[in-house]
Amino acid sequence: MSKADTIDALMESAIHCFSRHGYEGASLRDIAANAGVPLSTIHMYFGSKAELYTAIERKAWAEIDDERSALLSDALAKAGVRPPELADLIHALAWPVVRRMLGSSEHDQERIFIIRGRVADRSAGGRTGLLEVADRSMIRWIDAIALACPELVRQDIVWAFSFVVGAIYSWQLVDHRYDQLLGQDIQRTVAGITGDIVTFGCAGILALIERRRLEVKDASAA
Repeated sequence: MSKADTIDALMESAIHCFSRHGYEGASLRDIAANAGVPLSTIHMYFGSKAELYTAIERKAWAEIDDERSALLSDALAKAGVRPPELADLIHALAWPVVRRMLGSSEHDQERIFIIRGRVADRSAGGRTGLLEVADRSMIRWIDAIALACPELVRQDIVWAFSFVVGAIYSWQLVDHRYDQLLGQDIQRTVAGITGDIVTFGCAGILALIERRRLEVKDASAA
């Protein structure tokens, strides 16, 4: 097995183990065994458990972020010289996550569990590699929303973005937390859930724009 194939096999095995057993529960010995390599190979290529976890966070994030980036580019190209449609931006942000969570691919779902922070008991100190990469990535989304919503100041746009992201990675979508409250006949499709997120996201942001407009009006009248 080549070095590249060995690293890929280890990372796939690690994503599988960490998404199921958490940071503390995942065994490096099991990860190596599932990848078909000696335990020492992990230390050779990654150094430590924490560094391996950071590597798989980056890998999981990159796969989703690449798809989002392509959809964002399409939305901006569609707008041309005009401001992009807010609905297109939220759709581009949500679709790659919803598609993976409602699909049948275990491979895809494991990546969502990793980047969402389901592995909450990890003990790696400091900011994780995922957060550092995500912080850089989200700037382009905030900039795009600013183009679509010039009425809002930067602070409002950041808050709006955070609420939309919260809806995308919600308990109901990822963990099915409220399914038991909805009854047995739950019909959830990728298009339907993405559409709901777009509808709520757009409605909330447009309501915020109107609130700010009224606040300026009231301040002027005072």
